[in-house]
Amino acid sequence: MCAPTFRATILALLLTFGSWLLAPPVKADDLAFRKHVINPESEFMAAAVFDVNKDGKPDIVCGGFWYEAPTWKKHFLRNVEVMNGRPDGYAHQVLDVNGDGYPDIVTINWRSRSVRWIENPGADLAKEEEWKSHTIATPGNMETGRLVDILGDGTPCILPSTVAFWWELKRMPNPAGGVTPEWIQHTLPREIAGHGVGFGDVNGDGRGDIIGHAGWLEAPADRRNGQWTWHPDFDLGQASIPILVVDVDGDGLNDIVWSMGHDYGVYWLQQKKSREGKVTWIRHTIDTSWAGSHSPLWVDLDGDGKRELIVGRRYRAHEGADPGEFDPQAIYRYVYDNKTRTWQKSTISYNDDTCFGLDPVAVDLTGSGKRDLVFGGRHGLYWLENLGKGNSVAQHETHDPLWFPSYDHANLMVVKDDTGKEKPVKDAFDAGQRRAQTLAAMQAVMGVLPDSYQRVSLDMRVESETAADGYTRKKITYGADLSSRVTAYLLVPNDAKPNGPAMICLHDDNPFGKNEPAGMAGRDNMHFAVELVKKGYVCLVPDYPGLGEDHFVLKEHADLYASGAMKAVWNNIRGIDLLETMPEVNRKRIGIIGHGLGGQSAILTAAMDYRISAAVSSCGFTTFNQEKSLATLATDLKMPRIRDTYGNDASKLPFDYGEVLASIVPRAIYISAPAHDEIDPQGVQAAVDAAAPIYKLKAVPALLKIVNPDAGRDFPAATRADIYTWLEQRLSARNGAFRFGAN
Repeated sequence: MCAPTFRATILALLLTFGSWLLAPPVKADDLAFRKHVINPESEFMAAAVFDVNKDGKPDIVCGGFWYEAPTWKKHFLRNVEVMNGRPDGYAHQVLDVNGDGYPDIVTINWRSRSVRWIENPGADLAKEEEWKSHTIATPGNMETGRLVDILGDGTPCILPSTVAFWWELKRMPNPAGGVTPEWIQHTLPREIAGHGVGFGDVNGDGRGDIIGHAGWLEAPADRRNGQWTWHPDFDLGQASIPILVVDVDGDGLNDIVWSMGHDYGVYWLQQKKSREGKVTWIRHTIDTSWAGSHSPLWVDLDGDGKRELIVGRRYRAHEGADPGEFDPQAIYRYVYDNKTRTWQKSTISYNDDTCFGLDPVAVDLTGSGKRDLVFGGRHGLYWLENLGKGNSVAQHETHDPLWFPSYDHANLMVVKDDTGKEKPVKDAFDAGQRRAQTLAAMQAVMGVLPDSYQRVSLDMRVESETAADGYTRKKITYGADLSSRVTAYLLVPNDAKPNGPAMICLHDDNPFGKNEPAGMAGRDNMHFAVELVKKGYVCLVPDYPGLGEDHFVLKEHADLYASGAMKAVWNNIRGIDLLETMPEVNRKRIGIIGHGLGGQSAILTAAMDYRISAAVSSCGFTTFNQEKSLATLATDLKMPRIRDTYGNDASKLPFDYGEVLASIVPRAIYISAPAHDEIDPQGVQAAVDAAAPIYKLKAVPALLKIVNPDAGRDFPAATRADIYTWLEQRLSARNGAFRFGAN
């Protein structure tokens, strides 16, 4: 099929879902960017922009070469060491180290464990000889770093990530009439060491403090000789470099913004101060739909005088070991809205090979008055020219994250590009493309997943609290979106320790449960929640939208949700946000369990949100190619588009159960397909068989388990016991621990 016809077919299909689904990822009145490929073969992970040859034009420096403006002629700079398959040079910070008027480069490196400065030859630049490298120190592995004004006198100092040191530059006069650089190393409290570092005035005393993943160091009056005070106020996880210290909401208190460098998620901590001066930090989630943002920027791209958050994925940070490493590449822009206290997201690029490395730059490269983006990584060296507001899709092709082709749903080992051309799935990147298309197809049926603009403050409210046998049960509500809240129960073990496991427990649509504790009528899920909390799990037990004590009415929120199924998924995603705020919960040890309708929602949530490490489902919605299965789904409460758009015709549906299971790879799935379920348990096995090659491709076939108990659609006692053993293995402290990879 030719590309125009293929695209037209998809467009016609999307038109049946309503014009709101056709909204492009970048709005027509948002910023437009033109992509320039400087060197697609470059694998250096940092870039810099400065006038190398003093001709008045900003040039681009990346790894072993510099590119002369305006034609970007490539010039040799140095032979960069290749260590364990990767070039060294994890930062390109610009500083005239020797004071000769020619900017030099400061590099901070993981593989060589070194801090170095690379000397610009200045007047001898025309000789095309290698720039001289000077080693400042070799303190250990450092995954990039930044130049910051630690002393408060305007002199940049070197602040790396991972180690507890910083370096001050002194220029000492020499007999030749120039200066000799001298670097003074300063030691910090060891608590600051770890993944992620930032710098800024946290407490408003006018001095710049240092932020790490596990807390912050308060700067003394004498930064050189005084004692830095450690404040273990938070745990950011695998935090970005830099961690941003900025006043997000304009209240005069600096907040903290960061992304997960090796995982899914972009977050911010809101600083609040009481009248008595007590500081508290409120954790907010910005976006968890994508992964691997290692180096965020806080810059004004649209020229309105207000800075925005710019984040982009890093390509192959840990050779495929990180969550989301094989997702499509992307760069996004977030603008904070003080009225809604949420973030407006727009797409700068998606799935077009551009992605941030470790040291991206926002700089006016053309003299237009607008900041452009320049970045290098293992996927090339690029410049995105900022064209201002306009039709960005026409000026810089941004592939639509909601685009998907048609497939033979039983064959997951093929993938199609955006022209409809099919090829075999040969590696995890191909599987990542197919997964992205599956998620888009799911949203065609369920409705589009709400974005960051709907991610309101959780604002958890405790309506009642009951002391139970070994745990505390709280009835709570929490914010879902700008117009609704979620009703749930929160069960916390009395002896809960930090960084433990957690489960979201979902119920069937049967309003009369048989196994619930006293006073919990209609909550089958509370039964296994009580069993799990007694095994040490924090358990969140939300109602399905419109059932139980939840009063959500779908037709009253049709502008945001096309189905109860998507509303349930979003409620669960917000539940993950809530669990992440609890010190008792390790974000890498969160699972989800449900049966019947809850089983369906558990699998859909795990597909949509990568933070779910293990999913347990009793049958759920089985396959989409069975008439009886469709009949159970095509209701107003679940997925009305199956009825209203497809007429219950399975051949027209754009995805099937096996594709959903495959989209959860490589995370763990346990499926109970009871032998006496009225909805085709054999179809579940067929879906598992379809997904199995994707698990095998990613070398995790053992993480997909299916059992067939002699029961109806529930979890009999023997199956629950097996599930709990399985969960203990999948959500153990060992599996939830953070490990450095091949940086």
